[in-house]
Amino acid sequence: MRGEYLGLGRSDPIVKLDGTLGERRRVYLDSAATTLMARDIYDTLTRYLETSCANSHTHAHRAGRATTHAIDKARLAVGSLVGYDPAIDSVLFSGNGATGALNYLSRALFPPELRHYLKTKDPLGSVRQASAFIEPRRLARLLLLAERPLVVTTVMEHHSNLLPWVQAVGRANCRFVEVTDQGLLDLADLRRVLENEGSRVRLVTVAGVSNVTGVKNPIHEIAALAHAVGAELAVDAAQMGAHVPLALHAHGEAEAIDYVALSGHKMYAPGSRGALVGKLSRAVGAQCVGDVGGGMVESVSIDDYVLKDDLTAREEAGTPNIPGTIGLGLAAARLLEAGLDQIEAHEAAITEHALEALSSIEGVTVYGPSWTRERRAGVISFNVQGLPHGLVAAFLNDSHAIAVRNECFCAHPYVKRLLGVTDAEEARYLSEMAEGERRNVPGMVRASFGMYSLLDDVQALVDGLRELTRERERVALAYRSLPNGDYVRVDAPHELDLPPVFS
Repeated sequence: MRGEYLGLGRSDPIVKLDGTLGERRRVYLDSAATTLMARDIYDTLTRYLETSCANSHTHAHRAGRATTHAIDKARLAVGSLVGYDPAIDSVLFSGNGATGALNYLSRALFPPELRHYLKTKDPLGSVRQASAFIEPRRLARLLLLAERPLVVTTVMEHHSNLLPWVQAVGRANCRFVEVTDQGLLDLADLRRVLENEGSRVRLVTVAGVSNVTGVKNPIHEIAALAHAVGAELAVDAAQMGAHVPLALHAHGEAEAIDYVALSGHKMYAPGSRGALVGKLSRAVGAQCVGDVGGGMVESVSIDDYVLKDDLTAREEAGTPNIPGTIGLGLAAARLLEAGLDQIEAHEAAITEHALEALSSIEGVTVYGPSWTRERRAGVISFNVQGLPHGLVAAFLNDSHAIAVRNECFCAHPYVKRLLGVTDAEEARYLSEMAEGERRNVPGMVRASFGMYSLLDDVQALVDGLRELTRERERVALAYRSLPNGDYVRVDAPHELDLPPVFS
């Protein structure tokens, strides 16, 4: 199941506290940001580029046929991974991971010509007043959409599942469900919002798994709540797709997921694309939401053009990232073969052990709920008392060859809730940031796991943190802080740098 992954199994240079240089096994604990590529995916892509590299959408030569076939197989594999129903669901590839997928969905559900009206006090009335200036075939659709101007999301979200909706409908038409003191989604607050807003809600959108705490949201229960008021549910599965089983229709249509967004670089295929899977025909209709250009039309004249009926052909104009598309399909097929239930069990054992070990280190605070497999996946955020998060991450990298991430992980509202940042504190550091000073920006350190993670990786993290807490004064003296919030060794040994990509 784990196999071989590019970048693992090597040693990296380190600098010890006394300034002497050494080497340690690389420990990669940043899978929530980007997973490593499986060797077999890399080898298969290499074979494709050597033998069949060509543009798609042609049968005139064998390489074109092979490329077109590979893209079709990739679409099937991605859909199968999330349990889609090809009779009602489509798989649409996006350019920038789940971010691209969710932005596309926001444009499909709330088209640009509607957005101005949505940001007025009376969206439906504004559309009616402007009806004389709106094309008749568009007016009925805009009136229908204006009746449901609200999006319900949560303070837990990655910015990719927050900002597209604010941009689409305006801050006044977004409702942000709160989290509990433990960092769990407050389902009582969600029920309250849906009861209050009812038929004005067009969409509920939530993360399947938090990229900060690893919290698993009860997405099928949330789907039932959304559907009860006539809304749809979109799931940001960027942190879920490669770690937790997901089946759109497994619990019946009342609890079905309407849309799911995936990110290939978080599914062991860095450089690959994102995908949006779900009932896209209903959302898109006969319009074209994406780019217009080659491949998405049946015919073109100077006077007019005719769109293709097939949604994926119509919405994927131009030449796609073909290696990225194939890479995403190969990753989905690999996850299907390994079995997400097996992967989830493996990562659960790693996560449970890590949470227990970190809780035994004096001065380490772990955020999020206590461990159960039902409510946490393999993402752990923590802080070390009295030490800046940037310093902790730098020390673990420089002295232990451990890759972790720090700051707010593109989930600022959630991190601030968990840290208890007050309005006054936020105003102070925002003022400092405006002057280029980021050293006081609050944040955390995050360790995240993949199916290549081992108990030895957890032990390396624990050993590094134990040394850090034991030698905190020496560590603090060994580093200096930069205005951007980074920490660097005072002696700044250039030997710690990796060889440049462009030499």
